Amino acid sequence: MIIFYDSYCKMCTTSSILWKKIDWRNKLSFESFRLLMDYPEEMEKSLHVKHRGQWFQGYNALIEIAKLLPLIWVLLPFMYIFKWVGLGDYIYKKIAANRKLVPVNQCGDSCMINPEKN
Repeated sequence: MIIFYDSYCKMCTTSSILWKKIDWRNKLSFESFRLLMDYPEEMEKSLHVKHRGQWFQGYNALIEIAKLLPLIWVLLPFMYIFKWVGLGDYIYKKIAANRKLVPVNQCGDSCMINPEKN
C-alpha cells in the first residue's frame, strides 16, 4: 500500500510517523505527493492511498490503512459504524479542511516548500 501524504501538513507527517512505527509487517510505504512532478489537485484536500491497483481517499483511505495495522484492528468496527452513519466522512472532511500547512518561507533553512509551485 502506498500512502500519499501532504509533507506540508504537520498533522499528516505526524500521522505517517505513527503509522510507520506500528507497521510491524512492513505493509505500508509513504510518499509525499508534493514531491511528485504532477499530482491531482484533489490530493491537497484529502489523504490518498493506492492499494492493489485501487485508489482510496479521505475516510476510506483511513479504513484501508487500519486494515493493515493489527494494533488498530480493534477500531475497525467503530470506523465502519461511523462510515455507515456518515459521521466518519463528516469528521474527516472537517479536520482536513482546517488543517494547518507550513507557511511558505516561515520554516527555516530546512524548508522544502517551493513558493514557485503554489
